[in-house]
Amino acid sequence: MKKQIALSVYCQNVWNSTPLNRTALQRDLIFDLDADVCLFQECGPKTIRADAEALPPMLAERYEEVPTEVGEQNYTPVFYKRERFDLIDHGYILYKGKNDANSKSVTWAILAEKASGVRFGVCSTHFWWRCNEPDDNAHRLSNAAELYACAMDMKQRFDVPVIIGGDLNCGKLASQGEEPWLWLCDRLIDVRAAAPITTEMLTHHAYPVKDENGLFCDAEMPKRTLDHMFVTEHPNIALRSFEVDTSRRALATSDHCPLILKATVLGE
Repeated sequence: MKKQIALSVYCQNVWNSTPLNRTALQRDLIFDLDADVCLFQECGPKTIRADAEALPPMLAERYEEVPTEVGEQNYTPVFYKRERFDLIDHGYILYKGKNDANSKSVTWAILAEKASGVRFGVCSTHFWWRCNEPDDNAHRLSNAAELYACAMDMKQRFDVPVIIGGDLNCGKLASQGEEPWLWLCDRLIDVRAAAPITTEMLTHHAYPVKDENGLFCDAEMPKRTLDHMFVTEHPNIALRSFEVDTSRRALATSDHCPLILKATVLGE
């Protein structure tokens, strides 16, 4: 009989901006969920990583960051529970073409649960964002092709399911259109569409508003979808649920809502 583990993955563009009272809210969301893996985008070296309220140190009690050659310049980091998982392999890809602040990238990792040895892969990614020049969408399609090649290489080399999450800067009602997202849907499993418990909630909204003390406290509901999760087709993963967190405190953390995947992963 195959071993199996329950897995929860938190994915969010954490918004590379100040002030950073938002990071404590992000930490609380993650700790309350007790997420096993966190996939971030816009984890900027001069904001989310550098301020006195920086997010990585807040997570250090439970989580380890997957190391990369760019260190704190990595805007798309992966964090995992150090007491539960071992890091088997890892890597980083800086996307070719247009790339503001070298922020558009993929961080990937192969993880194994210590107790069972069950293994799986994860990728955190962020695509090119503009839509005012003729070649902008072509750059997102190039990002999608690089991401897909990375995920398939991971799947084939390690024989594991790969979970992918991030800000693709395209999707339902997005000004950038849908084409790169649909290109990936033709090749990977869209978690939103495939999970037995799911949601139609959009993911991106206006920036949170400030209270009388200048701290971010609330925001409107999302108006478009830019953020997505996928899995590679593999017999060792079963999706359980997909959620977009639109609670009041989640809306105050960023202009992107957290995505939450729960799955069962099998192993020998």
